[in-house]
Amino acid sequence: MMTHAQLKQFIAEAVFLLIIGAAIVIGGFFISQDKSNKRMQNEYHARFDTVLDSYSYEKVKSKALNDFPEIEGVYIGYNASGAPEGYVVDLTVQYSDSKPLNLLVALEYESTRIIGLALNPNEDGNSYPVSDADMELIKEKIIGKQIPLAFASEEKRDDENEEKPTIVGLKDGVYYAQRLFDDRNRYIDYVEMEVENGIITKVKWDAFSTDKTNQDRSVASLRGAYVISGLDWATQSYNLCHALLECQDPDRLAMKSDGTTDIVNGVTCDIRPFIELSKECISNSRAGYDKDEYTRDLNFIFLYLHMDEAEEIEYIRDDGHIVFSFEDNPEIYTIYNDDEVAVGYMGVRQAAAKITGTNVSDNTDDYTVNNNDSMQNSSTVDYDSSEDGLTFSGNTDDQIITDSLDDIPMSEMQSFVEPISDNYDLTRTVIKACNTCYKFLKQYLNWKV
Repeated sequence: MMTHAQLKQFIAEAVFLLIIGAAIVIGGFFISQDKSNKRMQNEYHARFDTVLDSYSYEKVKSKALNDFPEIEGVYIGYNASGAPEGYVVDLTVQYSDSKPLNLLVALEYESTRIIGLALNPNEDGNSYPVSDADMELIKEKIIGKQIPLAFASEEKRDDENEEKPTIVGLKDGVYYAQRLFDDRNRYIDYVEMEVENGIITKVKWDAFSTDKTNQDRSVASLRGAYVISGLDWATQSYNLCHALLECQDPDRLAMKSDGTTDIVNGVTCDIRPFIELSKECISNSRAGYDKDEYTRDLNFIFLYLHMDEAEEIEYIRDDGHIVFSFEDNPEIYTIYNDDEVAVGYMGVRQAAAKITGTNVSDNTDDYTVNNNDSMQNSSTVDYDSSEDGLTFSGNTDDQIITDSLDDIPMSEMQSFVEPISDNYDLTRTVIKACNTCYKFLKQYLNWKV
């Protein structure tokens, strides 16, 4: 019979052996898990290094993948510091002759530009026939492009099938306007507009912060640092810019008295800064007052007020933006009536002319619209965009082109490519694959890329 002391010793030894056994099991599990992870990472590197050479990869798990049977897997590549670098999408698409094309598409993490493209051969040998030479040609056309994609020729056909209104008197060039004061979140809005052949072809609306530690509003919104109701701000800005490209006239966006619009899908934010700055860009274009002249005059205003250049006291960013609010100097840009009551703001062109005593029109709305070759003055057209809910034709479908490619509206297309010579089908199939990546990311991230 065991004594009490022997029983205690037995229990202690049993517990000790149990602990040792558990440690061995747990250690073995982690060693096995580590080996499994290393083996998986080695497999990922063997597959993905040609399109995205990252330190490690992690497979995306999302219910959104259920809606995209073409996609076999989506992976995020990370650098050695653990920061995400990009996406790798493994997918199979089919086109004209129903043969599959297996591709790996790599996309930059922040901008979702295409940074890698490679064939991922089908094991049964039934994949779409692609020569090495054709693959190199398609990569030259696709790499570096922003998704989604369309054919340049399809863009031209859309233009031929639909007459777009144009603003009379626009001069070709790049035009720019920014607010001279920041908002309550310390952001200064700006609009950059490009005109080609008298047509507005590119528009960008964003805002930089007077707090140099903050990111631009679009980046901050995508990272969750700047939040508004509805879709993220970057997506709303994107939608609004493309709406302007289609209708060509800020007034046709039907801004209501509260600064919102009902005719652009997904846009719930205050669009007043965009409308005002777009009109200033249009006015500058008609005057031939391009971005370079604007920047020089903005520097001149700063020098006039502070007796020092903005660059000298570090108010200019690397991209050339003057990160400064003139809020303390409203007399520079404010328009007053005869009773000295503020009634509006003038742009940089007018403000600089005011300082130098040069005569220039302060009216940024003095443009006319040419729609289907009929001349209309903006003061006599049969709609009033300031009236709540009233649009140009009463039908919002008239405002935006609804033609699509791969179920993506043409207004969302970011890049246009020419098909490679004598192989339209290959180019079309690769575009279909890239646009599938776009549709997945749009759903997965809940924003338009």
